[in-house]
Amino acid sequence: MTTTEVRTTAVPYVPLTAMGFAAFVYVTFEIFTVGLITPMAADLGVPESHIGLLMSMYAGVVAVVTIPAMLACRRLDRRTLFLATLGFLLVGTILQATATGYGQLVIARIAAALTHGVFWSLVGPMAARLAPAGRTGTAVGLVSLGSTMALVLGSPAATWLGGVIGWRGATWALGLLAVASVAVLVPTLPKLPPLAKDDHPSIEAVSKWGVPSLIVFLLLAVTASFVTYTYLGLIVSHTAGAELVPTGLTAFGVFGLVGVLLATRLVDRRMIRFNFSATVLFMVAAVLGIAAFSQLDGGPTLGSTALIFLGLAVCGVGYGALPTVATTLFLHAGRNNQDVASSLYVVTFQVGIASGSAAGATAVDAGQLPATMWLMLVLAAAATATLAAWSRPLLR
Repeated sequence: MTTTEVRTTAVPYVPLTAMGFAAFVYVTFEIFTVGLITPMAADLGVPESHIGLLMSMYAGVVAVVTIPAMLACRRLDRRTLFLATLGFLLVGTILQATATGYGQLVIARIAAALTHGVFWSLVGPMAARLAPAGRTGTAVGLVSLGSTMALVLGSPAATWLGGVIGWRGATWALGLLAVASVAVLVPTLPKLPPLAKDDHPSIEAVSKWGVPSLIVFLLLAVTASFVTYTYLGLIVSHTAGAELVPTGLTAFGVFGLVGVLLATRLVDRRMIRFNFSATVLFMVAAVLGIAAFSQLDGGPTLGSTALIFLGLAVCGVGYGALPTVATTLFLHAGRNNQDVASSLYVVTFQVGIASGSAAGATAVDAGQLPATMWLMLVLAAAATATLAAWSRPLLR
């Protein structure tokens, strides 16, 4: 396919699914450390919090470089740029798999982080351009499904594989998947030259439609979720037992899949309502997590295990839905400047990841793992209030 613009009456499932597969690989690499904090820390001789902070570092790099990178590359064909981001991912996997110390591991994460934001800045608008009229949410949901499948399959599989062949072997396996994603995308993804309006993107042009309010909302929501998600392996280990960590991550991902499927089906009709649903679910999950920690009796109990798994289910649905519903809302608010809106979405999401991971690390270093749940509750409540009082009146 070599057309300059693709518009059909049917959803182009093949290229969208291929993009979703690439998202699966990229997000699995981003969250690789979640289930392997302990063995990676032991192997490299650093505290567990140092491995957790890799997520903050990764997200911080993405937040800093994304908008400048998108401005510098605004005249490049979107297909070419999209494939180039996967080249940086491959470099990151190779450096991580061969890391002999913490410093090289940091460099590996930075290599992939340099184009992570570009990848996500492109994927939403590209999906929207490939989709028929009125099916933007469906197209965005299809590519977002890849990131959710990283939770459902990628993170648990990496955790399990890391236990079998080591975290380095699991990294090499992820690198092979990155190669496979390129092989799928090359013949299926059409050329998408930059649109003329991308030559002079304007943040001011998207401001009056409520994007600033959405930035605050998303920052609070993502920070809330990553305060706990970064240390999900530790949380499950403390409340249910170390042997149930892979099961807990899988359960979280499965319910994340439920969330993204619901969002994909309904977001075009219930855009604002589903963003509310995500943050309310975070609040409910935080309460369940707090209750789980209160049930501990020198170790995990039946009550703490049941409560934390219920919390994982609730949080998983909200976490799975959030990228689809928030991306769709940003693109709607961005109107005819969707690349700008998408870049702002990506930067905000990554700042939220960095903030949440750092806040969680502070709690973990202080020996206060349950505090991550309280932080999640307060931040999710603030996000809900922001959407209700500021964003909703501007977007209705």
